[in-house]
Amino acid sequence: MISRPEYNYEAKHTVAERVFFKWLKEMGAIRYQDANNLQKNTPLLGTEKRFVEINETLSTYNNVVKYVADIDVVNSIRSPENAYTEIFIHIPTNVGTTPYVLFKSTKDENYFPNQTITNNPPDPLDIEYLKGRHYNEVNPFGLSIKAFYDKDDGSIVNEITDDPTNTGSLAPGIWYTELTNNSYFTDDYNSTGEYDVAKDQLISKSLGVTSVEYVRNTLDGVGIDFDLNNYLLAAENQEIQVFTQFNDYVSNKNFEYNAILIYYDVFDPNNLDANGNPIDLKTNLYGVLFLDKVEQDGIEFMIPPVTKYMPDPLNGTNGNAFSHKPNLKLDTSVENVLVEKSINDYSTFSLDLFLDVLTEFKQLQVLYNDKILQLDELSQQVDNLTDLLINQEDQKELDIKITNLETSVTASQSLFDNTQAVVKMIENVNDKVNDIIAGTTSIEVSYNLDAIKSGPGITIDRSIPNRVRILNTNQEYNIENTSISNLFINNNIKLGRFSNYVRHENAGIEISLDRDLQLFIDDSDITWSKGQSMQLVFKDPIDLNIYNIKIYTDALNRLNLGSFGKLIVTFDDTDFLTDNDPIFQITCTDKDLLTFKIDKIR
Repeated sequence: MISRPEYNYEAKHTVAERVFFKWLKEMGAIRYQDANNLQKNTPLLGTEKRFVEINETLSTYNNVVKYVADIDVVNSIRSPENAYTEIFIHIPTNVGTTPYVLFKSTKDENYFPNQTITNNPPDPLDIEYLKGRHYNEVNPFGLSIKAFYDKDDGSIVNEITDDPTNTGSLAPGIWYTELTNNSYFTDDYNSTGEYDVAKDQLISKSLGVTSVEYVRNTLDGVGIDFDLNNYLLAAENQEIQVFTQFNDYVSNKNFEYNAILIYYDVFDPNNLDANGNPIDLKTNLYGVLFLDKVEQDGIEFMIPPVTKYMPDPLNGTNGNAFSHKPNLKLDTSVENVLVEKSINDYSTFSLDLFLDVLTEFKQLQVLYNDKILQLDELSQQVDNLTDLLINQEDQKELDIKITNLETSVTASQSLFDNTQAVVKMIENVNDKVNDIIAGTTSIEVSYNLDAIKSGPGITIDRSIPNRVRILNTNQEYNIENTSISNLFINNNIKLGRFSNYVRHENAGIEISLDRDLQLFIDDSDITWSKGQSMQLVFKDPIDLNIYNIKIYTDALNRLNLGSFGKLIVTFDDTDFLTDNDPIFQITCTDKDLLTFKIDKIR
């Protein structure tokens, strides 16, 4: 593709990623479907399409892209022999799979719908082989180096159907329109100049007595969407700022992987917006790091995977972490290569190293300060001893001070001899203070009323001069701006002071669940108190089907079960059988252990 004369090398967005995902789907290895409104941020994207891999729980399909994250540390190395860049790809202990990965379809002048790419090698003997390979070469792992064209020649019998579940609907046909041999083609499923339709097709190919069937997806021009703002789950949770936090969510799972795709960003540092962010930034696939060599098992070939486990606080099992370091030789000049560290606020691996260094420096600082104090004390002691040895005036000053003390004691002797007068004076003062307290004196006492302050549920009325009224303004239930809303969309509930009131309304429209509805009571600002309650009213109907409504709390992970790891209650369809609008009351019985009692009021 890049050897085509019309290929534009000045374009920031390369074709590498789109070619990679094209051949995954041409081999039947990856399949897509449209992202739903619970996955993509529709208010931000509007009608712009996004895609996800098909739901693996409904079939034997296993998602290909398991985990998306940022690179933690980039380190440029210089030596007399070479200069290269070390990249540390760290997968922390606490993370699991990315909850879901969004894909987008992109077209430009280098990769567009209904495109034909034909192999025209200088040596005609290389016509059946991969670009850059030659007919007389051998793969080091014994794999074939022949090219797998979309169309090789006319000897292959092709059949196709848009119903992958019905092999009987196969009919002669091909998915492309161009008939040039030894060529690759890009999709144009509906012949409209677009290739952003994600539809599965069943393909059958036969050559003599040999035949093969596989499921192929029509989506083309595919790339991963690295903009976290486009993920609805992350956009609705302000605590999620980077993919590492997204991968530490409650629904993440263990996963296996045997390859890592490394990406890089291309942008103009002089073309930034008002916030300092690059304008027209493009993310490209640099290469693929395979974690092991290809192994043969009978007639099958595979790359052995490694397994990433998450910690399980319920079973008490530990998780694991991995760090991979590919050597990328990006700079051939050893004269200007510098060592640079790239550390971000959410990098667990690099920040661990950084904090270790800071801890060592802190200990050195404490030891250094202690030694300075000891030296200061020794210096003062030496000065005092020296002063006693060389200054004879100190003895004379002590004599003068003792004489002054004797004179003062003698002058005060008359006071010591007349203690009865002092006692009588104290008693007189005590009587006057008692008269002031009893109000039997003409002296008026004024109090500092400004010291009385208002607090939660309490206001101070100062409308009458020199008087205050303390008013209880706390209602039976506190109504917040988000107390009455659609809980299916706004499932994060802020805990307010005292008793809370939350009401689900959806303009009278019934909501039918297609998954468990998780409600999160955010107690990060206001913590639960013993006896504190929250009344939960479902005004508009919810059809639970086979699913449940689960309510979680403990946003700050005080119980070490993870953020929102404390399950308060699970409601099933039996709790919603009544014709009346169900009302539940959640009451905290232990603020430390976060235990609750649930009462169904109606």
